[in-house]
Amino acid sequence: MSRLATTGLTLLSLVFAVALPVTAQAKPIAAYPSPNVRVASNETTISFRGIKPKQLGKVTVRGSRSGLHRGRFVAHSDGKGVSFVPRRDFQFKERVTVKSARNSFIGTGKPAKRKYSFATGLLKPKGWRDEPQVPKQGTTPPEWITYRSFPLKVPKVTINVSKEGSSDGDIFYAPRTNGPIIVDKTGELVYYRPGLRVTDFRKQSYRGKPVLTWWRRAQVGEFVESSYAIANSSYKVIKRFEAGNGYTSDPHEFTMASRNTAYVNSFRTVVMDLRQYGGLKKTPVMDNVAQEVDLRTGQVIWEWHSLGNIKVGETYMPIPRKITRPFDYFHLNSIARDKDGNMLISARHTSGLYKVNRQTGKVMWRMGGKDSDFKLGAGFRYAYQHDFRRHANGTYSIFENGAAGGPLPNRARISKGFIFRINEKMRTAKLLRRYTLGGRLAPSQGNTQVLPNGNVFVGWGSLKYCTEFAPDGDVLFDLEYSALNVSYRCYRAPWTGSPATSAIGVKSEVTGENSQVFVSWNGDTLVRTWRILAGGATGPMTHLADVPRTGFETMAEVPGHPARFRLVGLSADNKVLGRSDVNKLGELTR
Repeated sequence: MSRLATTGLTLLSLVFAVALPVTAQAKPIAAYPSPNVRVASNETTISFRGIKPKQLGKVTVRGSRSGLHRGRFVAHSDGKGVSFVPRRDFQFKERVTVKSARNSFIGTGKPAKRKYSFATGLLKPKGWRDEPQVPKQGTTPPEWITYRSFPLKVPKVTINVSKEGSSDGDIFYAPRTNGPIIVDKTGELVYYRPGLRVTDFRKQSYRGKPVLTWWRRAQVGEFVESSYAIANSSYKVIKRFEAGNGYTSDPHEFTMASRNTAYVNSFRTVVMDLRQYGGLKKTPVMDNVAQEVDLRTGQVIWEWHSLGNIKVGETYMPIPRKITRPFDYFHLNSIARDKDGNMLISARHTSGLYKVNRQTGKVMWRMGGKDSDFKLGAGFRYAYQHDFRRHANGTYSIFENGAAGGPLPNRARISKGFIFRINEKMRTAKLLRRYTLGGRLAPSQGNTQVLPNGNVFVGWGSLKYCTEFAPDGDVLFDLEYSALNVSYRCYRAPWTGSPATSAIGVKSEVTGENSQVFVSWNGDTLVRTWRILAGGATGPMTHLADVPRTGFETMAEVPGHPARFRLVGLSADNKVLGRSDVNKLGELTR
């Protein structure tokens, strides 16, 4: 049995039950998997939220087939919950009953009920299908640029529109067969890491500090692995983790939920009987699982399943009558938290937006799709959407694809970024603004980011564009990139990068009676001046010149043919930020 590594408070368990000392009054608590979940993982832990570890009291866990379970407790890092980690897996298709000697469980329908149950499903083995290795230096894009000091084929960027009023922040995107890329507002390269197959690459905050985050898929030997990563401002990965409870990490969502927790999407294949929908008795169906993971302990502190909450009949995908791959009836693509603490879910294959009760897992309302609870206002129709978010001013946004390809018919002629307002009491939704550009129709992926200044930044998913709009819809910025594949989302944010000095590249060469020196520092945003030191084959090097940085790569012409060079990066106040390795004339040092 594979478990995520855990840290924090681990507490003693009994032989056939588990117990913690009772030091406070009993209270209703939420538990995950939620009451009446029908397809939980056989590798699941059980999370109790809304209670301090010392308040939990005695808890007994019994599987209908596997019997009583021993285990250990791991306290959540925020002090507001605790997870029970069984010593052994549950069995497939059994009912698990959790009893508390003191506390009642929310979602049982009985306020004072001190037990609840969930069922495990018949799950197929975890993993992705095989795929070719991502090339070490990234796949060659259709058009590219390269540099003397950074001789990699970087996907070419074209700025189609750049107007006053656009944001100063950098642009983050990640064509999957090339790797994560950051460019500035002029399209000048800031950072490129080729050879990584990643999605949802962006700036976020972790434990109060700015970081870069992404989902990564990689083939290791005969196996394909997927995980999430957090890197600091030096581009060093400081945290890797996977979805919990035995689920496969999915590329569609990795959003920081708090200082120490993250929302992620995961999945497993469950064997189900779909004859009531005209399908087969044994159909592999993908269960999309939304989780909040405690990054300090590795524990799942909230979990929600599409299967059991959203009927398979709500899908627009044709019910399979022949098994070729798992049936992706739901296709969850975003997870967010609403103002009241409940959860917002977007699903492409049902064209539905959902609000989910965080404590019970029950769907509070559906918007769009086959069984909508809402009346949509004039001009507000959507299909196959992505990126459902709530904003500080009370509005909501989505990226409306309008097309999905494959067996799904087009529902729109152009894709749009939508800003709208929801009246939950009246069950109405009013469109406030839509953002479009030309005839762009993106059959997959995409996002709508509301920037701090009120502008709206749209990533066009399967189209290779990133666009910033003024609140009134005026196009202020439009970037086009050339890559073999596309970027799931695009983001814009200010970024300060201070990479290791090993990322400094220097190339020198003879040009007539003089020499030219080229220097770049992949990921750096702080250097304003490059100091050139030069010297003979032996002995000390002397200060030759200071030249202003002119972009990702700076070129300087120096007199004569010095045998050796060293480049020193200086900040705006002439502070030394980094020194290159010694470069010999005519060579590349990186």
